[in-house]
Amino acid sequence: MRISTHQLFNRGLDNIIDVNAQLQKTQLQISSGKRVLTPADDPVASTRILQINQELALLGQYQTNINLAQNRLELEDGLLGSVSEVIQRLRELTVQAGDGSQNSDDKAFIAEEVKQRLDQLVGILNSKDPSGEYVFGGYQGKTEPFQLNEAGAYVYQGDEGQRFVQIDAAVSVAASDNGKAIFVNVDSDNNTFYTEASPRNTSVPPAVITQGQMIDQELYDEFYPEDLVVVFNDETNVVPARPNYSIVQKSDGRPVASNQVFATGQPIAVNGVQFEIIGTPQPGDTFFVQSSEKQGLLTTVERLAAGLDDYQDTPEGRQVLTDLIDSTLANLTNAETKLLEKRSELGARLNTIESIDQLQGDVEVHTKEVLSELQDVDMAEAVSRLSFQNLILQAAQQSYTQVTNLSLFDLL
Repeated sequence: MRISTHQLFNRGLDNIIDVNAQLQKTQLQISSGKRVLTPADDPVASTRILQINQELALLGQYQTNINLAQNRLELEDGLLGSVSEVIQRLRELTVQAGDGSQNSDDKAFIAEEVKQRLDQLVGILNSKDPSGEYVFGGYQGKTEPFQLNEAGAYVYQGDEGQRFVQIDAAVSVAASDNGKAIFVNVDSDNNTFYTEASPRNTSVPPAVITQGQMIDQELYDEFYPEDLVVVFNDETNVVPARPNYSIVQKSDGRPVASNQVFATGQPIAVNGVQFEIIGTPQPGDTFFVQSSEKQGLLTTVERLAAGLDDYQDTPEGRQVLTDLIDSTLANLTNAETKLLEKRSELGARLNTIESIDQLQGDVEVHTKEVLSELQDVDMAEAVSRLSFQNLILQAAQQSYTQVTNLSLFDLL
């Protein structure tokens, strides 16, 4: 078999290139710490490594969601704790207002602090999270949940949404609660009511109806659960012509009071409740007094402040205040019970998050161990292999030098 000089040179050079490539690959493995650098190095391991990296990325997203949900729930729990502290102070003020030794001026002073506590409550209920969204707004995170309406009463402007966050493949946890569920839908100690103006009213600026007060619980209980409608009539129905209204039952239109002369801000008392309509209603404008088994926390505080402001030191006035004190204490208790239930629920959610967090931590550690076994290089073996490959390269280079020096001309 004849071997040409060209073949001899090429074969030696190819050997040097191959050994050098292996040496460089080993060096790259050592410097990167990875055994599998390309899918060609180990196709089966490469596929598994890709799957494990995807699993780790998903675990990382779950961890982000866990942190988000935990922070929001801890913030909400802290806010509810602040609300409980305010309710406790309001309870003390309510008891103090019921003291028979307090005169009208004393009750006015108490009313001022009640209003300050009301402002404090509104500030807490309109709190934002670190991202700038309102905590108790439901899905309407950019809308202030509790706002003053034209009549000076606080109305919930959020929705009933509840945001859920997925913290595991099969587990989602509620990361928020809407203000209506916690602070508005509170059971009332007695049958109660709320007022609202029809959105179809035409007066400009819109006439408003105040929140109202309960002045005779027994009388209202006889009427409950009917609703009232205040309808403004054509002014020509009375002489001289002036704004006038009629009150009917909402269910069947049965008259309760007809053609009553209207004066803005004048108290209207009917079936045990009292309210005012402020503004200049137009014929056809309607206002509703609707029965309810719920009374929001802010409504309870607002009615307490209004009752103390309107206190009359007469037998009837003292009885109205006594009834207001009793109902306020009961409704504050109901509101606090609602808060305790919600805080207990928050605690259960936080426990779930903590358990999932610990479980995912263990899964992540095990997954990373498997990944390390698949892709990490054995440093001791790689260093030994590098030394051996370096020795082979030197031998190949030396032999190539000797072989390339062989020539017939050297024997002439």
